[in-house]
Amino acid sequence: MFRILAVRTKHNDELIVDAPVERLASLLAERGTRVWVDMGHPVSEAEMVIVRDVFKFHPLAIEDCFEERTHPKIDEYDGYLYIITHGLTAGATADSSEIVELDAFLGENFLVTHHSAPSRSVATVLGFVERTGLPLRHTVTAVLHAILDRQADGLEAALDNIETRIDALEDAVFASPRNTHVASVLSVKRNILGLRRWTARQREVLLRLGRREFELISAADALLFRDVHDHLVRVNDLLEGFRDMLTSIQEAYLSAVSNRTNEIMKFLTLFTTTMMPLTVITGIYGMNFEHMPELKWWFGYPMVLIAMAITAGSILVYFRRRGWLGSAPKLDDIGEDKPDEGVQ
Repeated sequence: MFRILAVRTKHNDELIVDAPVERLASLLAERGTRVWVDMGHPVSEAEMVIVRDVFKFHPLAIEDCFEERTHPKIDEYDGYLYIITHGLTAGATADSSEIVELDAFLGENFLVTHHSAPSRSVATVLGFVERTGLPLRHTVTAVLHAILDRQADGLEAALDNIETRIDALEDAVFASPRNTHVASVLSVKRNILGLRRWTARQREVLLRLGRREFELISAADALLFRDVHDHLVRVNDLLEGFRDMLTSIQEAYLSAVSNRTNEIMKFLTLFTTTMMPLTVITGIYGMNFEHMPELKWWFGYPMVLIAMAITAGSILVYFRRRGWLGSAPKLDDIGEDKPDEGVQ
């Protein structure tokens, strides 16, 4: 998809929508005319001719523009800036976020944008320009700011999804920790790390635009880019906070699993300790020697059972008094020092 929009200041801010390609060179040559060229994917040979022969962009910039780049950046060439930024698709979730690359060439009176997939930010600004002519009636830099600002706004829905997912994971881990919860935590954490990676670089791009490193950026436009930079700083802070929360949830899960394992080991240990004396008694009377004092005794069998019951009961009472079985003993029972009620 290829679209050309222009505002002719010498003709009472005439707005031209979808100008033909043959008219592009004359519009660029008009003094005071602002031109925005938006290119979608796939790129036709005619579009390659425009960026190569009409705008005469640097071959390295053209190569970067039509190839996928995962890291935002900004480069200065003779008379224009080449900028790579990214935005999120509408289907971004807490577990996965697909990004859309936006390449922009910013000159004094022109803006050329290219995106390999449909861009919500570009579509929104295009619709606004078609209806009102703004912000193209102001400057082409204002158009770029509007696109970058909407890219930053598009992160809010993903942040809300991540926050909701973290709250649900937190409740689930504390209610009933399972192995699937760890997989979900790691999935969300990996997505957050990916978001932080490119938003941090994009923040640096906005920082350079906001502190007027380039002559093409006016003081008024620099203030606009600073606002987007502040937005990205807040996004990065939220992502950092989400990552810390996920780390805490992961640690809570490991603690819960460890406590559960300890309870199981405690039960098995107490059970083994209780049964061990009984095993000794049954082992003694199961040796089948010829001469054993109690072997022919009429009450031998019930007395052995009674002895086993008394032994097991004594062990369980001892465990309970030590707080190893059932609820822990009260502090009063283990000699807590009470404050002297007569001293105030």
